Amino acid sequence: MSLTFLTGYVLGQHGAQSAKLASEAMRAGMPTKVDLRDVNERVDRLLLVVDALWSLLEDNGYTAEQLKDRIEQIDSSDGVVDGRRRPNVRECPECGTKVPSDLAACQFCGTVVAGQKADPLTGI
Repeated sequence: MSLTFLTGYVLGQHGAQSAKLASEAMRAGMPTKVDLRDVNERVDRLLLVVDALWSLLEDNGYTAEQLKDRIEQIDSSDGVVDGRRRPNVRECPECGTKVPSDLAACQFCGTVVAGQKADPLTGI
């Protein structure tokens, strides 16, 4: 089974938006050909990796339905089903800095931020 549905999901949903952004960038006189070529190369490599990973999973008995369910689970984990994965950023109560959800404490002042368990080894 190929990953046509996944490739379409990755490229199709945002294709119109990408074309619009590229058009706007060209009108604004921004350099885009090199940037777009770089992005296209990265997307090609990413799709190759995704295909390889999927073939390994499929060889081990995973189904497309399981993959689809996992995509939906990850997509909704940030509270918004929008086809994107966004980190849950919190605000430090001490200094107001935005703190990524994978950190237990503010990266600038060290204040433990609510909603994240402190590391038992460091206390942070």
